[in-house]
Amino acid sequence: MKEILLNRLKDCKKLVIMGIGNELKGDDAIGIYVVKKLMRHFNREGELTNIKNLYLINAGTVPDFFTDILKEIEPTHILIVDCALIGKEAGAMDIIKEDEIANYSFSTHTLPLSIIVKYLKNFIDADIIILGIQPKIIDFCPMSEEVKLSGDKLVEILVEIIEELKLVR
Repeated sequence: MKEILLNRLKDCKKLVIMGIGNELKGDDAIGIYVVKKLMRHFNREGELTNIKNLYLINAGTVPDFFTDILKEIEPTHILIVDCALIGKEAGAMDIIKEDEIANYSFSTHTLPLSIIVKYLKNFIDADIIILGIQPKIIDFCPMSEEVKLSGDKLVEILVEIIEELKLVR
């Protein structure tokens, strides 16, 4: 996954990482889990934080609420992390192509991710990367260990990439 993300982010000048999900519904919280863990790594907290050319957004179930902020930031790249039914084992990660978004079921948001991405594409000249993580369970329960371990691994990968791209220096 690191090589795939690094290749997509190689020309990145300003990165937004947006975590989407519902913390009450088990593995659906994985996007939020990843962003909050990144915030802790950089000693930050909140719904939106900025460190130099890195922006971390905890969008919860309302990613559409952050579209105006994204337009103001004008990122070169947006990485969206979300729980997605990708037909693989629990915790598996995959990059979902923009033209295939409609083929996947995502977590609980107010608007479908396909509509949000199309809207953003009309206003922001950014490479939008959607990273889906296969859930084990989406119910009113804690996150599964399989998905949490994938989230931890993704955070490690993202920290390495952020440092390699010098986004926080």
